[in-house]
Amino acid sequence: MRPTHPDRPHPRRPAATIERNASLPRRPLDRLVRAPDPTVARFAGALVLRLLLVFACQVGTAHAAWMIPQAPYRAKDFCVVKRDGWFHCFYILHDTSVPADSTERELGHAVSLDLYQWTQLPPVLHVRPGYWDNTKIWSPSILELDGVYYMFYTGVTTQPDVYANYQQIGLATSTDLMTWNRLDEPLLACDRVRWAYCDPLSFVGGEFRDPFVMKDPATGGWLMYYTARPASSPNIYVAGVAASSGDLTQWENREPLWFTAYPWSGSPVVESVHLFEHGGLYYLMFTGSGSQALRIATGSDPVGPLEAWTYRGTLSAMLGLDTGLWFASEHFADGTHDYLAFINYDRVDFREMAWGPGWTFDLQQPPTFHVKQLTWSTPEARVNDTVGLHIAAVNTLGRGVHLEAASLDDSGNETPVPLAAIGIPDSIPLPSPTFDYSWTVHAYPEPQESGTYTRLIVRTTDHTACSPPLTILPERWGPTAWVPHEFGARPPGTRFRALQHSPVGGPVLLVDLDAPATVRLELFDLVGRRVRTLADRELPAGATIVSWDGREESGAPARRGVYFARLTTRESRHTVRLLYTP
Repeated sequence: MRPTHPDRPHPRRPAATIERNASLPRRPLDRLVRAPDPTVARFAGALVLRLLLVFACQVGTAHAAWMIPQAPYRAKDFCVVKRDGWFHCFYILHDTSVPADSTERELGHAVSLDLYQWTQLPPVLHVRPGYWDNTKIWSPSILELDGVYYMFYTGVTTQPDVYANYQQIGLATSTDLMTWNRLDEPLLACDRVRWAYCDPLSFVGGEFRDPFVMKDPATGGWLMYYTARPASSPNIYVAGVAASSGDLTQWENREPLWFTAYPWSGSPVVESVHLFEHGGLYYLMFTGSGSQALRIATGSDPVGPLEAWTYRGTLSAMLGLDTGLWFASEHFADGTHDYLAFINYDRVDFREMAWGPGWTFDLQQPPTFHVKQLTWSTPEARVNDTVGLHIAAVNTLGRGVHLEAASLDDSGNETPVPLAAIGIPDSIPLPSPTFDYSWTVHAYPEPQESGTYTRLIVRTTDHTACSPPLTILPERWGPTAWVPHEFGARPPGTRFRALQHSPVGGPVLLVDLDAPATVRLELFDLVGRRVRTLADRELPAGATIVSWDGREESGAPARRGVYFARLTTRESRHTVRLLYTP
């Protein structure tokens, strides 16, 4: 969120799209070039130039990688997630045609295969009248764990004589990135932070926003960074830190990162904080004040004290560029590619990071070529069978895919497999965006017994796309059919499973519905005694997490051991095994 930086006129607003299919004259180009008429010759020269520009667009050198919302909208704070070959961008959706108090009430959602061409999807996470996030929705940050996506976001509350634009951090879950369901209560607010200035009836006193969540490298738990005002100096901002041992609903606050505050950074504004690691060094970036807002610090410990960090100044000074319209940056990795994205006035601008000496890096346009998917024609095959490796890619003109392979053991550990040993080339030309490579199956190493098998994966050398495992069986075994799912597809019906290692406090049950439905969720012990009814109500479409606090219906603590959870809907009944180890 950027309340401290008002909208500024853009000196030159680039076009949202570039024309790719120009209308060309019907006469052959060689006849035009040989025509003696000077007017026709000039026209032919212009046409040749136009063709060159169209070709340049096709290979991605004529325009930048931008996600631009449709007018009258503009983007603000955002995050990027990759799923099934698609990049998803979730962003604050600001409507420039309405007053400021009537917009930013949902998050925009756009998808792309190459970071250049974007499709806008329906917005997600609308404000909820009657709840704590009834006024604004800001600043998403997303984690993926065990097939479930967890979105942290800022919700703003307005309630006469109680809250005046009061900001809190909440959590929503999804399994498909399309439908999101929220926890009813917020996770964190300034009233739970002893060092933060907090006044629910003052807009300044209720500022607490911009969550960014990452794995804690020291403990294996989680770290949450956010923006708040210190009570000792409420006229400035500072980056706060909270830690979780594993439960994403339980957070313990730590001392703020004081090096981000004005006496050390020279900026009274600290917003949109995020961290990433490269070469053993942690980079902290935030949006500050001044004409060049993006700033950087580096350190050896993501929660280290003041002396563990070095403040590097503005991104503009390092790059030697004018970044006056840039703010709210975000780092994300795709395989071996590091990207830095940021808001460039009204759009999300994507750049690939080219690492330089020391802590420095440069920014360049992302590659246009991108492999969306690698899939096998079957999940199982016999040695000497013929199977297909389906390759789906974008911007393939003159390109080929470079591959590597590995075998997986039962624990998922990888062992490199030489492609030459199994008869797969390390580079396959792509004559079209979809291509099926035919392969005669080889096992590596050769099976020593008739009952042994190999699980093989093939991926791009930059690790941006990877096939599912292909199980290679001895010749007496038989194959089964398999059809891959395309983007947006999900298996029909109700999905119900236990998240034994859930980061939302456990044990946790995941109920994933195609449509809203009335459900009854009950817990039974091994002898069939009903221990607890966890839910008996209508649940929304999408992923809903239902936690068990380890108590029976009477309130007595349950014994450790195995339980069974049964989900009953009007159409079906599902049962899963649940291990309770308090």
